[in-house]
Amino acid sequence: MDWKKLQNGSDIRGVALEGVPGESVNLTPEVTSVIAKAFIQWLVHHTTKDSVTIAIGTDSRLSGPILKQAFIEGAVETGITIYDS
Repeated sequence: MDWKKLQNGSDIRGVALEGVPGESVNLTPEVTSVIAKAFIQWLVHHTTKDSVTIAIGTDSRLSGPILKQAFIEGAVETGITIYDS
């Protein structure tokens, strides 16, 4: 996995569904889960709180529900509390 291909400034961007001409899918549920775990580790390291709680939502993209679920699954493995909005 070339993680740098997902970086766009301070955002994570990628192709999550087939159909983008000339592009292959690189933002899969598995990649999203790894990103979630890394983000939570970073968040825990950079906060002074005893516990971390986050809320997660999506926009209207077709890939939203599956990537949201993958993020939640990865984040839950770290032991944090998640509110699914």
